[in-house]
Amino acid sequence: MFKHTNFRKNFPVSDLPDIQNEKSRLNVHAGISNFKTIFYGFGWQLPIDISVIVSTDNTRGVHMSRLVKTTKKFMNTKYIEESLINIQKEANTTQQNCKVIVNFQYPFEDQFLDISITLDEKCKFNYLFSLSGITSCPCSKAIVGIGHMQRTVLTLELYDTMVNFDETALDLSNCFSAKLEEFLNRPDEAKKIIEAQENSKFVEDVVRDCKKRFPHAKYINVTSLESIHSHNAIAYWDSNNQI
Repeated sequence: MFKHTNFRKNFPVSDLPDIQNEKSRLNVHAGISNFKTIFYGFGWQLPIDISVIVSTDNTRGVHMSRLVKTTKKFMNTKYIEESLINIQKEANTTQQNCKVIVNFQYPFEDQFLDISITLDEKCKFNYLFSLSGITSCPCSKAIVGIGHMQRTVLTLELYDTMVNFDETALDLSNCFSAKLEEFLNRPDEAKKIIEAQENSKFVEDVVRDCKKRFPHAKYINVTSLESIHSHNAIAYWDSNNQI
């Protein structure tokens, strides 16, 4: 049984010790991670996973409850980037060097675009997008007339001030041999196969097509989940590693 001589039912804030504000020589970064909540946009809502990281600023700890309260306060804006900016501004008034990271799945046609947005300490946005599609192999097509087909994952990283998610998803889907669709009757399935066969691409080709559509990309990665091998095929382009 819990026993404490100073136990009280009511805890006035003014009487509580503020352990977090005790001084510390080593400054670290800390905060809340994987906080699941609902973002209410302009006429729609979306479940999100958000992290808010701040500096301890040579104090012992971070006020985690303040970060939760601030996050919940700004979950109703037209654009999710506005929410991240508002969270950062308010958090920085009491706890410095705030960084906000949000992860969610954005619906696009009958698929979902995986999105991660980071608002760094300098108030700059970094976007990471991931979408799956179909590729068919140009090599086997040239040899036997049919390119083996597989699901392929395209990942794009870029810096920007504001990104249109629908346009981004459309441009990414057009980098593949064909896009994924959930419901296909037999005639539609046949058309999908022909579409992919007539637009055969290596993973390297998908990277190049993506770079054309996103000339300011920071990083592009394509992984082909090979259908006739136990290994995968990969290709990437990195703006920081150009020969």
